[in-house]
Amino acid sequence: MKAKRIVPWYVGLWLGWALSGCMAWSGDDNPVPAYLDIAPFTFQAPAAGQGSASAAVGEVWVRVNGDFLGVYSLPARVPVLASGLSSIQLDAGILENGISATPDIYPFYQPVMLDAHLEPGNVFQISPQSRYRPETRFPLVEGFEGSGHLFQVLVSGDEANRMQVDTRNPFEGRASGRIYLDSLHPVVELASTTRYSGLLSKGAFVYLELNYKSDVPVGFGLLATPRNGGSARIQYVAGFNPGTSWKKIYFNLSPAVSGSILEDYQVILKAAIIRQADGTLSRNNAEIQLDNIKLVHF
Repeated sequence: MKAKRIVPWYVGLWLGWALSGCMAWSGDDNPVPAYLDIAPFTFQAPAAGQGSASAAVGEVWVRVNGDFLGVYSLPARVPVLASGLSSIQLDAGILENGISATPDIYPFYQPVMLDAHLEPGNVFQISPQSRYRPETRFPLVEGFEGSGHLFQVLVSGDEANRMQVDTRNPFEGRASGRIYLDSLHPVVELASTTRYSGLLSKGAFVYLELNYKSDVPVGFGLLATPRNGGSARIQYVAGFNPGTSWKKIYFNLSPAVSGSILEDYQVILKAAIIRQADGTLSRNNAEIQLDNIKLVHF
């Protein structure tokens, strides 16, 4: 399912032109392509238990008649040396862990499949609409719309650091989750109250999705507890940098789960006001807001 990033986009495009079975070169030194105008992805309303429809798909992976043409930033105009009835596959691309160097197909979104009659020089408009694959499971969905929430375990920090349901400026809906730090309480670790198991029982992918804005960096990972007792193990996987506007991010937890012999996991986060070189805090207080936290797997 995971596409290989083995060639630059322009090499993929050239290969797509060369391998396209619907238009032979026939000695033509200047073949005229058809064009796909691809708008940003939209997402259908999720089914019950799937949470928000928010997404951050910035790229599209394009195949025409089975040939990989490359990865394009959205919106995109893609030249295609094919004519006649052609099959098109569009896969939604995300930045894994929010890092621009690691674009990838998001395995839980359905690819967009369609047929189009392509003609040289003509433009075919596509407004891709996707949804979660039906086999996707959502053991954790926290939208902060109730009076409580799932992140109640205080691993380190102070009672003043506990996450609160906040209605002042949610990403969407009625509320979001809010963490407040100050000079007396500059660090906090919080974990989910529920433990999750069987995350790799049906597939190789485990991701954490969320919307956020924050004054300080925040890290996310897993707290694993042996079923027969023993000390819990914490592994932080990735995080995000401060930002003043709401953003969406996808964390790939798969390596942390596949590399563990443990079965029960809690989602954990850590936030802190950064200390400067002289040991003083970089700011007197900080606020972190989170929304639409989802743990997803097959």
